[in-house]
Amino acid sequence: MKTHSVKISGLEQVNGEVCVQLKTQPFLQPSAGQFFQAFATDSEDLLPTLLYPCRVSSTELLLCGDIPKSWTPGTELHLRGPRGNGFHLPPLTRRLALTTLDQCNVNRLLALADTALANRAEVSLLTNQHPSDLAPEIEVLPLEELTQAKDWADYLAAVLPPGKVNAFRNSLMLFPGRKTPFTVEILLEIPMICDESSACGVCSVFTSRGWRMACKDGPVFELDDLPGEDGSLG
Repeated sequence: MKTHSVKISGLEQVNGEVCVQLKTQPFLQPSAGQFFQAFATDSEDLLPTLLYPCRVSSTELLLCGDIPKSWTPGTELHLRGPRGNGFHLPPLTRRLALTTLDQCNVNRLLALADTALANRAEVSLLTNQHPSDLAPEIEVLPLEELTQAKDWADYLAAVLPPGKVNAFRNSLMLFPGRKTPFTVEILLEIPMICDESSACGVCSVFTSRGWRMACKDGPVFELDDLPGEDGSLG
């Protein structure tokens, strides 16, 4: 995969997280849930910084992630991507539910929310936090209402560490081995450090199709493809 050189045009604070602004280029066309691997040109870091689309427009790309404090406007980045498989939002989705179980920053879901809103879908975020930088059309609901989401949502998207997948399934009162009654996809927060060979195995995930690499086959997976607590697949 080709590496592109880009310069940071600005930094923006979004929901308590510093995000990187880039001018939109033809090669910078990520889907929600995909990611870039980035190195600063003068950096001696051994591992890349993972960047996820937060906001995508015709003129600007806003990327979120664990941004190094040394990055400033004008910093030149070597950017590889977009990589991986993102969210697969059906175009006829009318009600979209989003959550991170308050384990991750919600910014990784905002590009998906924008896509749904552009399709005139209703979007609800389930959280006990108070994110300040949301589109006004997004309804904020308490996490306690996640159990009812399967009764009204067409599609549910989450960002979670792998260790929280079972808690998420339990919150929905779903059971491994039984097909989820609506589409649920999870962006797994997992290290993805190697190049396009996907050979290091650090991001391996056990699924209903055997072992898969999050950097290549994910980082977004269907809940039905991820294992339950006893190793069965739900």
